[in-house]
Amino acid sequence: MLPAIRSQRLRTLLEHYLEVRGARRMPSRRDIDAVRLGPVLPIIWISEYESAAATFRYRLAGEEVNRVWGRSVAGCLLSDFVLPERFKPTNDAFLKVLREELALIASGPVYRCTDRIGLGERLVLPLSSNGETADGLIGATHSETMVDLDQASMSEQVTSYVPIDQLGGMARRAVGD
Repeated sequence: MLPAIRSQRLRTLLEHYLEVRGARRMPSRRDIDAVRLGPVLPIIWISEYESAAATFRYRLAGEEVNRVWGRSVAGCLLSDFVLPERFKPTNDAFLKVLREELALIASGPVYRCTDRIGLGERLVLPLSSNGETADGLIGATHSETMVDLDQASMSEQVTSYVPIDQLGGMARRAVGD
């Protein structure tokens, strides 16, 4: 069963992704229309995979993303701002999205910054410069609240991976809730 997406902003991103993808496996970064994603922009980030660093460089990060990290993360590698103990699991999850061309849907604890954990929902989707091979990611994280570290654990996160060819069904389910 495909997971439902509760956040309207994440649904908007998924619908836009499917629309601009067209008949290709996945859209490119150039296909993403900031005007159409207006209300979603504060929670969106776009990254490109850098093989030399074996991680992702953030090319764009919305205001809410930057606020969570306490600085602008555009231009930074994932390893530059994610806590060392969270880097490997986060990088591995993003690599899975990229290499296996999957969507990642996560809920529960979605951010771990110092002594606080953000609760909410995340969607991560692969991007492709040529429409066939994934070389980047677009993601959005809807964080409902930040709680103290002793109130939640990142191990409580529920993460699902969905093949990108099944995303149309997921969009219909999310909107039809």
